Amino acid sequence: MGFDTIKERRQLEKEIEKEHKAMRIKENHDKWLSEDLFPSLYKKYSTKPINEKLVVFASSKKEALPDTMTSLFSALTSKGYECRFFGKSSFKSKSDEVRYYKEFFRSFAVCRALFIDDVFDPVYSITVRDGQRIIQLWHTPAVLRKTGYAIGKRGVAGEITDRKLLHTNYTDIAASSPHVKEALSSVFNCDKSIIHAWGCAKTDIYFDQKFVSSAREQLIKSVPNLPSRIGERKIILYAPTYRGTNADNAYALRTLDLLLLKRYLGDEYVFLIKMHPFLKKESYGTEEEKDLISDFAFDVPSSVRPETALCAADILVTDYSTLIFDYSLLCRPMIFYAFDFKRYTKHKPLFYDYEKFVPGPIVYDSGELAEAIITETKNFDTERMNKFRERYMGGCDGRSTDRIIHYAVKKSSQE
Repeated sequence: MGFDTIKERRQLEKEIEKEHKAMRIKENHDKWLSEDLFPSLYKKYSTKPINEKLVVFASSKKEALPDTMTSLFSALTSKGYECRFFGKSSFKSKSDEVRYYKEFFRSFAVCRALFIDDVFDPVYSITVRDGQRIIQLWHTPAVLRKTGYAIGKRGVAGEITDRKLLHTNYTDIAASSPHVKEALSSVFNCDKSIIHAWGCAKTDIYFDQKFVSSAREQLIKSVPNLPSRIGERKIILYAPTYRGTNADNAYALRTLDLLLLKRYLGDEYVFLIKMHPFLKKESYGTEEEKDLISDFAFDVPSSVRPETALCAADILVTDYSTLIFDYSLLCRPMIFYAFDFKRYTKHKPLFYDYEKFVPGPIVYDSGELAEAIITETKNFDTERMNKFRERYMGGCDGRSTDRIIHYAVKKSSQE
């Protein structure tokens, strides 16, 4: 690599050194948090007795209570428990950060149970005392892509697992079925004995017939221009996962030919596009092309809950998204648009043989997708879908919330 001037080279060297310095400062700060601040705060506040009626919820990714926790929070509150939530926070200063962690540990150190649904750094330095539980709900019902310890030393996941404390002190992990214990054990590098097929609390809503039957109307109302154009047409929901490694570098590959899909499907279907929360809105074509498909393809606002969109859909088109586990509970057709399968799985290996795993046809271009939608709606294999649902979501039966509360909160307080 050449430089036009010595000045440019020196400037680049300064920028590199600045980045290295920032990394060293962050590493030292993280070390101070995990080795000094967190243990000292837990030790300080755990001198008080455990409050049998206090349950804490914490999320490092969401500012508001995530859907993985909503039903548990509500149910426990109705049963007389005091529930407190600690969400994602942006610290303006070190004193703000310390204040936040003091508040968290003041509750965590005396609570009956702590629920998390992803990585939550403050807990990994702690060995909880007898009578306390740390329950990992995870943010997806089951796992498809390898992550955490399952991916070894590769990429971001490898860097994360180099932090030796990660995931090491859970007392319980909630699973969607007995079959997924092996994969979860690999992700968290834990013994399968702490993984329980209690089901996933957030899936209980798929067994609420009132909610399911009202979802179509709710979704139609939420999508601009759709109410006056949908008529009696069925809904195809396109919900792809993101490419990249996290929210900072997530991207989508827009390869669908929506004009072709409209030509084949437009009389019977509308095509609703629900992007992953990590993805920013991108254009699907020129203004002329968008005008031609304006009565067929519609963007679903990010404010629409995934479960509303799924329950409203007559057919789901996705790729490697874990939404397939949720949608399987509805026993409706799925089609897998895996146009970049080799490229994607090279960087994001899967736990399962994709071709044998998915409960629907795999397609690689828009023409195949159109044909599959027409064929699958006429010849949907309900037996195949039911087997998939039982294998991967067998613990989800509409009573997961009550089961988690019974085993992770009530029962532990009586042992």
